[in-house]
Amino acid sequence: MSEALIFSLFNLMARGLSSAAGLLLARAVAPEAFGEYALALNYAVLLGVLARMGGNEVLLVTEDGASGAALRRWMGVGIGLYALLAIAFAVGIAPLLGLSAFIFAFCALRAGAEQVGLQMVNSRLQRQERLGRVNLMTVLISLAVAIAVACAAGPALYHQGVALLTGAEFSAELTTPSGMFGLAPVATFVMVGALALVIVMLLGMWLSHDAAADARAAAASRDGASSSRLPSKADFARGRGFLYNNLMSFAYLQAWVILAGLAFAPAQVASVSVVTSIVFALYVFPTSLYRYYLPKLTQGDGRLNEYLIIASGFALPVAGGLALVAPWLAEHFLSGAYPRLTMTLRAFALVYLVHAFVTCAFTRLAALRLNGKRLLCQSTGAILVVGGGLSIAALNHSLGNASGESGSLLGIDLYHLFLCVPVTAELVMLAMAILFQPARQQEAAATASP
Repeated sequence: MSEALIFSLFNLMARGLSSAAGLLLARAVAPEAFGEYALALNYAVLLGVLARMGGNEVLLVTEDGASGAALRRWMGVGIGLYALLAIAFAVGIAPLLGLSAFIFAFCALRAGAEQVGLQMVNSRLQRQERLGRVNLMTVLISLAVAIAVACAAGPALYHQGVALLTGAEFSAELTTPSGMFGLAPVATFVMVGALALVIVMLLGMWLSHDAAADARAAAASRDGASSSRLPSKADFARGRGFLYNNLMSFAYLQAWVILAGLAFAPAQVASVSVVTSIVFALYVFPTSLYRYYLPKLTQGDGRLNEYLIIASGFALPVAGGLALVAPWLAEHFLSGAYPRLTMTLRAFALVYLVHAFVTCAFTRLAALRLNGKRLLCQSTGAILVVGGGLSIAALNHSLGNASGESGSLLGIDLYHLFLCVPVTAELVMLAMAILFQPARQQEAAATASP
């Protein structure tokens, strides 16, 4: 249990530092600029989820997961596919969305390194049970983002902090990143962050080198057990299953920024992005716990019960603290520059609170090999989230709001409805997951079955 806690707490710390870095950038720049960056990064991350095709989970659970050959095969396929997707998106779609080609290109480079390369490197290290190196990589990722913020807005943020604490007044040349450097702060941030994460990915590949495991894999390849350069058809089939699961998870939070971009103004997109960054940092805890226990859930009910105790014992108090404290802190820190931030934070705090129960229910279904029912629950939630978001976007535009401000329908603010959709989806998934939980006799039979 202590090893699982340490593994998860390092992931939580790294994601928390990255989210804090994003909040610092949000304070330093205008909401419209931050909204454009948030849209570009979320589209790039979505491409990364598609490109890795569940390869990180395949490396984690298959017997070949520790070999360098398997890592190189999956990374080669994933990065190659990602390059094709990013080029097609940049040429055909990004201009239609009004995204800066420079910002999208470096967001794509950052997401390619983090979402494809580092995800797979960390899976290999975890399979090798080198959790110390996994924890090192998670800290380096957050440090890379922090370095990018320091380069883009560090001195300006320092003067803003001094002004906040002492009441002193500084000129715009000292309190804005553009005034300090004469550079666009968002562009500087994404460029430095992308290059730093590529360096971290290359370092991770070096740290994951295991001569003994690679020698065993090479011997197996000579014996004909793994002769193809590409992953096998069975690996691709398993990867598609994990990919589907990852896409469903993506729909609940990160894709919500994309849906906000289709429905509302850039300033409101920035508010949603700030909130999802905070809440997604808290999602890391149950998610990393699940990844830690995934190879171990077949060992018996004891590991499953251990997982459920840790997840519910830590996730729920954190969600309650978020609901009470985060809205006030975020509004104070960002000086009220982001519209409807408090209301958005409260809605997503409720999403996280319900999701803590949903994650536990899904884990029990997965441990009992009831994956079809788990995927049915996730599909229903994703359909509600994506369908609801697109419907509200269409309604908002049909009301003639050329400015992008939220409209109203029969006196109802569409932005309120927009925030209600993920809460409703989580409640529906929780109800379905509870309904699908087997009885004690069925549990015992499912656990005993080969």
